[in-house]
Amino acid sequence: MLDLLPFSPTWVLAGLCAVLLYLYMVWPYSTFKKLGIPGPKPVPLFGNYLSYGKGVSKFDKECYKKFNKVYGIFEGRQPILIVGDLELVKDITVKEANTFTNRRIFEGQGDIIGNGLTILKDADWKRVRSAISPTFSSGKLKQMALVVERCGDNFVANLEENAKQGVGFDLKELSGAYTMDVISGTAFGVDVDSLHNPNHPFVAHAKKLFDFNLFNPFVIILFLFPQVGKVLEKFGVSLFPRKVLNFFSAAVDNVIDMRGSNEDEAKRVDFLQLMLKAHNKELDKEVPKDVVKQGVSKKEIKGNAVLFWIAGYETTANTISLTAYNLALNQEAQDKVIEEVDAIVEKRGKLDYEAVNEMHFLEMCVNETLRMFPAAQRFDRVCKEDTEVKGLHIPAGTIVNIPAYAIHHDPEIWPEPEKFKPERFSKEEKESRDPYAYLPFGSGPRNCVGMRLALMELKFALAKALQKVRFVTCDKTVIPIGIKNTLGNQIEGGMWLKVEARS
Repeated sequence: MLDLLPFSPTWVLAGLCAVLLYLYMVWPYSTFKKLGIPGPKPVPLFGNYLSYGKGVSKFDKECYKKFNKVYGIFEGRQPILIVGDLELVKDITVKEANTFTNRRIFEGQGDIIGNGLTILKDADWKRVRSAISPTFSSGKLKQMALVVERCGDNFVANLEENAKQGVGFDLKELSGAYTMDVISGTAFGVDVDSLHNPNHPFVAHAKKLFDFNLFNPFVIILFLFPQVGKVLEKFGVSLFPRKVLNFFSAAVDNVIDMRGSNEDEAKRVDFLQLMLKAHNKELDKEVPKDVVKQGVSKKEIKGNAVLFWIAGYETTANTISLTAYNLALNQEAQDKVIEEVDAIVEKRGKLDYEAVNEMHFLEMCVNETLRMFPAAQRFDRVCKEDTEVKGLHIPAGTIVNIPAYAIHHDPEIWPEPEKFKPERFSKEEKESRDPYAYLPFGSGPRNCVGMRLALMELKFALAKALQKVRFVTCDKTVIPIGIKNTLGNQIEGGMWLKVEARS
């Protein structure tokens, strides 16, 4: 029978394999067409991933405009529904939060991060979040403010030294040391003092974690073949360097041991101590699925402690640097902040927690910086079950991305979006604008748990700095500043500025 074929059996088999391979590569690409959702044309196997080469933010802005804010893309073969319509954003992240509870999980992040709040699902996430949330109450933040003040004083002392030298310097390096000292002191009671020791192992290891590139071969594999992540993890390959995670894991172990052997240390009221109080040793063993869990396990304590240390470092340091950059380029706004800082400190007699909370124009400048350079350019939710949101059918398992950067740069919402205009965040402007047009910390019950600490940290650093110096550009300042092609606000090539002592 095979002799009757015009080609040899080998060629027939090869052709059949080629057809099957092609079908495998393109099979999911009809997903959004069936749902009546538009989107850019995918490339077999890669989907739209190669378009990230122009920059995720640029790609999102183009698609957001072209496809009227709701569209579908593909990362490899994985369908991603992008939703930028503000009413849909509200429904997905708030009203339908029980259906869109979980975040997307990337395999290959390692066992430590795997127990962190960003990875946990459903009841486990709610349980651990409830143990962590009290850390950021007003009362706890006021206690933490004393540590933040001390770190802020060290930060300013470094700035004043740079002012004396009169040369440009990388503010991102200094901001990173400050945020590392704050997070170490407020969350763990550890005095790192990396501002006096910029090469401290904590800072050196934290920097390695953020050497992230969307076109790193391992990252590409995770996007194109997510199931391979688990396999690679077994061979010691993970998204985050194992050596770095082990370093922070050991640091957490050391602090926990210290708390166990020292009564005074155990009296601290901070993130780690709240987690230790919620520790349930029963959860350290295998727990049947039908048992309702209470408290947190040792792995969850460690995973969230490491995550807290890491998350508290990079994004806040970037935002301090970017706000200073905006003020250096907009001296009138900087003058206004300085006037506000001076007036409030003169009225209150000191720069403390209450004083910082009265600095409304400073907060407007920080908010405008986070609008221009959101710490997360996108954030996601996963649909648990088939649902319909305002006429949009979303099948179970669909990954939904909210394009925060594109929303923040929508000229219909934010006229002249590339310009720094702190007045956008005046009381009147905020009241007249849809609250879901501003999403620097996500939205809904699964937003950033450390938001209030981050804002306090930012305002303390900038207010204390502007008491003594003013930010100006130098010959190394890049205008406009470059942001790395990641999904965050990492600065390309550092933040080179000068500071001048205030007369």
